[in-house]
Amino acid sequence: MFAQSITTAALALALLAPSIATAQSRQSLDRPTVVFFGNGGGNSSLTDLNDAGTASLKTGWTAGGGAGVQLNRYVAVRGTFDYAQADGKTATPFAGQSLRHYFYGGDVQLRYPTPSGLAPYVLLGAGAVTIDNPDDATFNRFTKFAGKGGVGLEYVLPSSDFGLFAQASSYVYKFDRNGFDKTQADLLWTGGVSYRLPR
Repeated sequence: MFAQSITTAALALALLAPSIATAQSRQSLDRPTVVFFGNGGGNSSLTDLNDAGTASLKTGWTAGGGAGVQLNRYVAVRGTFDYAQADGKTATPFAGQSLRHYFYGGDVQLRYPTPSGLAPYVLLGAGAVTIDNPDDATFNRFTKFAGKGGVGLEYVLPSSDFGLFAQASSYVYKFDRNGFDKTQADLLWTGGVSYRLPR
């Protein structure tokens, strides 16, 4: 009788152990943690600076990063900075010159983690963009409000605080200085690395 009770208890514990382990892992995933990330890649202007299409930029490059707090497995709040540089196309007002964009602000990352370690996500945020042209002494550097949206996919490395991600984000702002008046949309397509502080 005593042996049967021990066997029954052992079987019950064996059946409950996975549930207990899963609950503990879920609790640890749902604790807020600090996240750092860095990324680099390319940038493209989705719109020209004028309706005639005679003021456009080539595909350029970008680098950036940021930090934030992952509130739980689904939501993170982040501060971001992205630097982008692109040259003017031939026969445009910026031919042979490089426009520099400094994007900074914050966003909310909504993630959907899967058991495979992959987590697709969307970004929504806002901030500002500062635009400069050091190749033109007459260009007036200026800063405008910018909205931000994007999508991405992160892979969290097993038994690690590191992740790898690919992301496409777009900044929308008004370019209304230096002889232009147009709503601009810039696309940044990047890959990067994330790191979460151990909980």
